[in-house]
Amino acid sequence: MKKWKIHSRPPLDECPRHYCFCWCPPGAAANLSDKKYGSFEEAVNSTDRVIFSQGGCAAPFGKCRRETKVREHPDRYEPFERVLKSEGLPELYFCNPDNLDVEDKAEYQKMVTRIWNDHV
Repeated sequence: MKKWKIHSRPPLDECPRHYCFCWCPPGAAANLSDKKYGSFEEAVNSTDRVIFSQGGCAAPFGKCRRETKVREHPDRYEPFERVLKSEGLPELYFCNPDNLDVEDKAEYQKMVTRIWNDHV
């Protein structure tokens, strides 16, 4: 598992793996069928799962550019807040500012000033 240093800006084209809510750790399973289920029980009991023996991206709305390296795929990174917090990283640390709404862009700029610009 790669460790990130808070004062180093992460590359926006690299998948941060377990820091993303869509990441499945090795041995985990995810349903990528895009099927709509009638109930929670039906969804949980479904066999429409993919096992990620090596770990992998389970972004629910399609492939992610950070994993595939294909420019036509959108950046589907979603912060996994619990993991980020446990490692002392801010919620927006791996976010692409171009993908943020106005409120989050303002928070991102504050973060940039606090952890990157002040430590150059």
